[in-house]
Amino acid sequence: MSDPSFRRKRYMRLSPSNGAGNFSFTNGNPIIKFSIPDSQSFLIGNELRFCGKFQLLRDGTTQPTNVQDVNIDRCNGLQGMISSIHIGSRRFSSSQLEVIHNYPRLVSSLDAIAQSSKGMRTTSFNEQGSVGKGKFNNSQNFTLSTIDADDIIFRVSRKSVLVARDAANPEFEFSMRLTSGLLSGMVDLNLMGGLELQLNLNANYASAFGTGLTTGVKYTISNPYLIAPLLYKSEQQIAQLPQQAPITYMSYQSLYSVIDSNNQSVVHRLNAKNLISVIQNYIPVKFINNTANNGMALHAGGQISSIEYHKSGVRFPLEYNIERVGTDSNIAPQGDSSLVKTDLTPQMVWNGQSAVKNVKDISRSQQTPENLLGVNIYDGVWTGGVSWDVISNAGVSVFGTLTYDLKTRREDPTNSATNPNHTLQTPYAQYSYYLSKNTLMASPQGIMSM
Repeated sequence: MSDPSFRRKRYMRLSPSNGAGNFSFTNGNPIIKFSIPDSQSFLIGNELRFCGKFQLLRDGTTQPTNVQDVNIDRCNGLQGMISSIHIGSRRFSSSQLEVIHNYPRLVSSLDAIAQSSKGMRTTSFNEQGSVGKGKFNNSQNFTLSTIDADDIIFRVSRKSVLVARDAANPEFEFSMRLTSGLLSGMVDLNLMGGLELQLNLNANYASAFGTGLTTGVKYTISNPYLIAPLLYKSEQQIAQLPQQAPITYMSYQSLYSVIDSNNQSVVHRLNAKNLISVIQNYIPVKFINNTANNGMALHAGGQISSIEYHKSGVRFPLEYNIERVGTDSNIAPQGDSSLVKTDLTPQMVWNGQSAVKNVKDISRSQQTPENLLGVNIYDGVWTGGVSWDVISNAGVSVFGTLTYDLKTRREDPTNSATNPNHTLQTPYAQYSYYLSKNTLMASPQGIMSM
């Protein structure tokens, strides 16, 4: 911003290129597309805003009340209505730059690691209805009820986001950032040939949860638009434009696996020149697409007791496996047997945080000892992962397999009288998000990978 060669900063408001009015998974178009035009400017990706109005009908016709058990995830808030993000070049339509499936869970992991609950309630809450997980202050009596309708934090979120303020204002106006590797920095729109942004909406039953929902639940996004901040180039910069120029940007790709054994090797085959990190989170498979449970919760993998990383058959980036020793996962915190103690080793937590940013630069987080010790077990806050290059952060080349050897109890977190100490087991889903650095060569003929 201090570079005098940059002349003007402008904000562009863009309407969807594939229609107008209402968008919905069932009662409308489930895909929202935006076209950001080619211009002699830079798109400031981390300031991009997706805006509109949101309304949830718990049974297809009526909005919930503040005492009914209808909730959205505390971390990602209304980001949960987006299933996947697709970003491509507008000029070169065959060039798909980034695709992120299971998008809300990536947002949850990033926010749980890098933001405090108090920070979310004073910033993200106004943007997307996120209230965070954990105490707002030291004096708050933080004991979560097993009945979500009575949870004071859920009631705050429900009252502002899901419940109609009055007959004239039944919708919640949102203005939220979009999380993406490419959108984490500035994008030269002229070299890229403009951008095509596509948002695929999530299923109705995946965007909210609670006993107050019925099979007819649906939501609607009305009059969405995009606010794109542009930094225009100076005449000098435009005059010096080369015929060919390299483009470097970050991107995420996501993979899904199922852990159905206490000792399991999860194998992913990748082709990446500059792989930087992987973020991983877990949830019981039976909680997915199940309105009785929070399908966006970040569970601790069913009590992972050991993890080992391999790159093409060789231990990497750690030459040892991480073991949990000297603990008993059936010892419940706060004397409540309905809550599971996660017993994560500090290094497991450190590895997950290092996949997002340098751990010493994390000054606020929701991954606190209190949250990791099971007090919000049905909500979940833990994220695993590892940085493949903590020294230079330039990334490593992977043209083969990455293997994760896991030992886990696969504990069923369901709170019930028949399973008070969580001795039952259940399969877990593992979501992996790989962050890579990409370099392309842009020319009038097209975009080529380098």
